[in-house]
Amino acid sequence: MKSMKWIPLLLFVLVLVFAANAYPQEGTTFDVIITKVRLAARVLEEKGPAGLSEFNNPAGPWVWADTYIFVYDCDEGIIAAHPNNQLIGVKLNTLIDVHGTYLGLDLCNAAKREKGGFTEYWWEKLGEAEPSRKISYIYQVPGQPYQVGAGIYEPDLSLSELESMLDRTGTSGTTETPEAPETPETPESTTEK
Repeated sequence: MKSMKWIPLLLFVLVLVFAANAYPQEGTTFDVIITKVRLAARVLEEKGPAGLSEFNNPAGPWVWADTYIFVYDCDEGIIAAHPNNQLIGVKLNTLIDVHGTYLGLDLCNAAKREKGGFTEYWWEKLGEAEPSRKISYIYQVPGQPYQVGAGIYEPDLSLSELESMLDRTGTSGTTETPEAPETPETPESTTEK
C-alpha cells in the first residue's frame, strides 16, 4: 500500500516533464548561430543561387527559436534571401538603426573577415516599440557572392568576447560536422510574415 502513495507524485512529475518538452525552447546561443550560419553557407556553396529560396520560408528549417538565417549579396547591396519575403531585394544601405548605424554595411564588412564576424546594432523586437541591442554573426559563402547571417538580442556580451569564440571554432565551423536541416519538398514560399 505504501508504494501506491508514490504513483500520483510520479504521474505529476511525468506530466511536468512531458509538458515542458512539448513546447519549443526559447532562445538560442551564439555557438548554435555560428554552426547554423556555416551550415547555411555550405548549402549555398553547393547550390549557388538555386539555394536561396531555401531561406525564404518562415516555417522552414532555417528559422528556429528566436532567430533565422538571412542572406545578403553585398556586391549587389541587397538582401538576397529572408524568411520575411517583403525584405528580399531591400537595399542594404537603407538599413539604419536608431543610433545611425548602417547595419547592412557593417555586416558586409564583418563578413570579409576569414572566419566571418559579429556586429551590433539596435533594433525593435517583434511586438516591442523600444529598440534593443542585437548582435548578428555573418559569414562569406566560399565561391559565391553571398553572405549568410543570423542574430539574437544580447544585452551583455561584448563583441570581443564573441570574436574569441570564432578563434575556438576554426574556419569550417565547430569540431563536429553536423548535417544541414532537411529542406522542404517545395522550398518556394509565398508566405509572408
